[in-house]
Amino acid sequence: MHAPNVKKLVLCIGAVGLLAAGVASASRVPGERSSEQRPSKSSSKEEKNAYPNSKRVDPKTDMPGSLGTKLNKAQEAAADGDADKAIGLIEEVIGDKKVTPYAKAFALYLRSNAKWEKEDGAGAIADLKEAIAIDALPNSNQFPALYTLAQFQLQEEQYTDSIKSVDQYIELSGDKKPEAIAIKGNALYRADRFQEAIDTLKLAIATSDKPQESWNQILMASYFELNQYGEAAKLSEAQLAKNPTDKKLIQQLASIYVNNEQNDKALKLLSDAKAKGLITTADDYKLLAQLYGQAEKPAEGAALLEEGFGKGAIPPSYEMYKLLGDSYSLADNEAKAIDAYGKASPLAKDGEADLLRGQLQVNNQQWAPAKESLTKAISRGVKRQGAAYVLLGNAENELGNKAAAIAAMEKAKGYDETREMAGTWLKMIKGGGVPKKK
Repeated sequence: MHAPNVKKLVLCIGAVGLLAAGVASASRVPGERSSEQRPSKSSSKEEKNAYPNSKRVDPKTDMPGSLGTKLNKAQEAAADGDADKAIGLIEEVIGDKKVTPYAKAFALYLRSNAKWEKEDGAGAIADLKEAIAIDALPNSNQFPALYTLAQFQLQEEQYTDSIKSVDQYIELSGDKKPEAIAIKGNALYRADRFQEAIDTLKLAIATSDKPQESWNQILMASYFELNQYGEAAKLSEAQLAKNPTDKKLIQQLASIYVNNEQNDKALKLLSDAKAKGLITTADDYKLLAQLYGQAEKPAEGAALLEEGFGKGAIPPSYEMYKLLGDSYSLADNEAKAIDAYGKASPLAKDGEADLLRGQLQVNNQQWAPAKESLTKAISRGVKRQGAAYVLLGNAENELGNKAAAIAAMEKAKGYDETREMAGTWLKMIKGGGVPKKK
């Protein structure tokens, strides 16, 4: 079993959406002459109160009207999906002799968004860094720019830089919102700083009214990386208590129990899920059947798989027919195991199922079918070549094909694991005797 597949999972927070949200605080660029385009007194007051815990004083904003007009047109072009036009207008502003620090910072801020839309991550990050460094944006833009920088760096796999940026955001803005803390936890996880990620994500979850599911998944993955299966189980059990019919949570918790060598708990969990009608897919049946096998209840596992095939929940496949054969074999029902391996054979890429089938046929003295299965196994390729040749030699000998039996045993002598056994057989066959069956 493996840890949940959340490695390299980006937090479900749209970075571009957040940047847009930051820009929305100045949806029309200050500096325009129309009163409709200037922020109202009430909106300005709201902007000042957006970061009440910040000690940074809003700098004065100075935007020539002509530059403000261009930047508003750039925003409109970006909103219409014309990033190239937006960038062109923004660069006219940046290169203008009248550009002020605020105008340049705001222009860079907008251009970073446009570059991100064009999948120029490096350019977007560079523009945001420069805009922030100018330190001329009002808090309503300066802090969202820093927050977005942390997200861009996270998505560009600049994990150490992302951690630094989100720390700066929290310290300078005074905003300790759970989403920011979670970004840091995500970056710590990806930087392989798992215990720090655990501590940070637990804080994000504890301080949020609605923790995002991705936070729990990354926390879970961090527990797995440190083999802290007990803690992972507690988290998953708490989630499952809130959503007792959530199949993903059931499968996740079963995986945790297996990793923690608590197969009995995993088996009970999935057995209860079956009673609730939640075992419905091939993967569901497979996991439960495997647990029955590990619990030394292979007959129950075989019966479960037969049910799945009968309902059509399990489509014909090599893997599932092979598992059915293994379950029957462990349950000492060799006739049904032979049948299951026979169904697996035409769907196989090698001869492993044929070898297992041939071995059981030899055990049941089905010499001719055994010869056919073992010949097929060898021709298709098996890991235990020596064992396949020994079994084939046995079958050939019982069928009276002495020369073929000798040839098979000579082949078996070429493998370390069967050299001694094959040598003994050859001496007896060549001497006219018949090896005793063990």
